[in-house]
Amino acid sequence: MNWFNLIVVLFAVNAAVVIVMENRRPADTLAWLSVLLCLPFVGLLLYFFFGKRAIRPLMKADDLATLKTNVEPLASPVSEKDDYTTLIGFLHNNNHAYLTDGNRLDLYTSFRDMLQHLLKDIEAATDHIHFQFFKFEDDELGRHISNLLVEKVRQGVEVRVIYDAAANWNISIAFYRQLKDNGVEVQPFNKILPFLTSFSNYRNHRKVVVIDGKVGYMGGMNIAERYLKGIRTGIWRDTHFRIVGPAVEEMQIAFLSDWYFASKQFLSAQRYFPGLPEEQTIEGAKIQIVTSNPADQWNVMEHSLALLIAQTKDYIWLQSPYFIPTDVIMNTLCSVALAGKDVRIMLPAQGDKGILVPKATFSYLDRALSAGIRVFLYDAGYMHAKTIVTDNRVSTIGSVNIDPRSLKLSFEINAFIYDEDIALRQRAIFEHDMLECHELDLATWRHRSFWERLVESFARLFAPLF
Repeated sequence: MNWFNLIVVLFAVNAAVVIVMENRRPADTLAWLSVLLCLPFVGLLLYFFFGKRAIRPLMKADDLATLKTNVEPLASPVSEKDDYTTLIGFLHNNNHAYLTDGNRLDLYTSFRDMLQHLLKDIEAATDHIHFQFFKFEDDELGRHISNLLVEKVRQGVEVRVIYDAAANWNISIAFYRQLKDNGVEVQPFNKILPFLTSFSNYRNHRKVVVIDGKVGYMGGMNIAERYLKGIRTGIWRDTHFRIVGPAVEEMQIAFLSDWYFASKQFLSAQRYFPGLPEEQTIEGAKIQIVTSNPADQWNVMEHSLALLIAQTKDYIWLQSPYFIPTDVIMNTLCSVALAGKDVRIMLPAQGDKGILVPKATFSYLDRALSAGIRVFLYDAGYMHAKTIVTDNRVSTIGSVNIDPRSLKLSFEINAFIYDEDIALRQRAIFEHDMLECHELDLATWRHRSFWERLVESFARLFAPLF
């Protein structure tokens, strides 16, 4: 054995000891040990990029507390009469997510409709525009929005843009440089070049726009022409919302936390938190804006969704472009279905690109169907919505997919909405989407060929890397 191989083996053994001492799930630990000990060099590379857990918080606790003082006076007291007090308490205690009341929402399932209102709000901005998308692409639509943001800077409006560096690696740097050269403050989130590190695997998947601290946009949509034109399989079906109300200030904190992480610039001016106008009524939805990131000790998003599912009394309907659930999510969904509740999952019939993700998704459907979960595959295009609605009382909309990357590795944001009207609207949207789906039958599903099932099971092995 030469010195290089000896060093690799020593490092592999050291990594194996660290993994054992972290007390991960036995299956995960054994999988890592197998790779590290059988293929030390490959195992070390995989562990470096995908296995390490250490990550620094986005912002110092004291700085976050400073920002939260702007929201605290707007928080709604939690009453024992409120539904889902356990969920609300969990999110407040572990995510510092305040429950706010009096929020007005507009839901969008059409990107064109959302874009029309977003552009109108941007044009009306007078103080600042905070603009963050996982994807902000250099195409006709992206250039149109870029030009509009530059024009707002010329009018004296502060404009800040965050985009995920890895998701936009193929976009010419000149596109973002043009924004900077014209006064827009631009920050890539978590640069992957010039050096690759173990942190490069963590991505910012959030989509947040805050305008003048008064209007916010959130959901699953990005800035790319395919949202207007669709893809080869049809339309791009997604869900987004516009919000006016105190929850916007929580969205502002989410943006400012990401801005601090990306730029090391702490922004806390009062004008970013204008509060509620005097004419603001108390009528509206109760909402918690919930963020998650890889530094979460308790995997807030995973456990909050599990709590939401577990409290189902009648039905829970879920839409996600990917369905590669963690054990917590899968077991809770199956338990609720086996208890006789109406559990439905809607997924795209075909993936947007590649075969590994949809194949891995399909590997979970036999168990779901066996437990009594109804599974619908969307045929009219690509189902990219990330929504849950339950019992005509609670819904959640945001950036979170039901997969390990969203639940544990990415920076995400969701709105938990405690409002009957919004829940009924979400239910109606789901029912309308069902008209564009075909429902799976367990007996028919099990007649897939051996080779199909083999590919699905093989793809499932790589699910944690997606």
